[in-house]
Amino acid sequence: MKTLGQALKLITHNPVNLFLAIIPTAIAFGIYLLMIFWAFTSLDTLTSYMQGIFPSAETAGVVGKILTGILILLIFLLMSWTFVIVVGFLASPFNSMLSSRIEAMLLGKSASDDRKSTIRDIIRTLGATFQNEMKKVVFIALVAGCTLVLNFFPLFYPVGLFFVALLLAIQFIDYSWSRHDYPFGECLKDLVRNIIPYSLSGFFFLLLITIPIINAFIPALATSYFTILWLKRQNKI
Repeated sequence: MKTLGQALKLITHNPVNLFLAIIPTAIAFGIYLLMIFWAFTSLDTLTSYMQGIFPSAETAGVVGKILTGILILLIFLLMSWTFVIVVGFLASPFNSMLSSRIEAMLLGKSASDDRKSTIRDIIRTLGATFQNEMKKVVFIALVAGCTLVLNFFPLFYPVGLFFVALLLAIQFIDYSWSRHDYPFGECLKDLVRNIIPYSLSGFFFLLLITIPIINAFIPALATSYFTILWLKRQNKI
């Protein structure tokens, strides 16, 4: 909890960090609004379809609205589970820079407060960041597939949940691993050595991302939190 408060403070008390945190949040809300807009624009199509089933136009309209409401609910539920991967990929350049700045600040190094130079740095590292994110997405997809298989067996539900929580943590810890050019062996060694704090923290954020709207604020907060946690587990701060 102490680290969580520190993570939030490092974002809100620095204008550039706050700017970098707002971008992923804006992307998240943009996706929400886009999907809701799509659902509402589908209302006429659904109503027309219902009119072919129900003779009463009023009944068809009511059923169409109910189905639209269900569709919006399903969109929220679906996005809750795919949220971190989708938003994390789109916002990865900003999250990567946020993680880098937070580490520099905690280690007493200089972090520029010029937004323009920060954006230039993001653009300069854009290719490498997206390449790393693609590797992450492939890895997450493979492990998620294994987790899905495990969920067919009730006995392995806890194991599946554990893997999902750990994957969530890995997605944000990887910003630190990549920045320090950790090879796969070093990443695995760090993961095994700190599997309890990483998985427990991942489970906490997993609970938060299942809450619609609230989860829009999670990517930036998780980036800050896991950067601090990684530094603490490496005894750097």
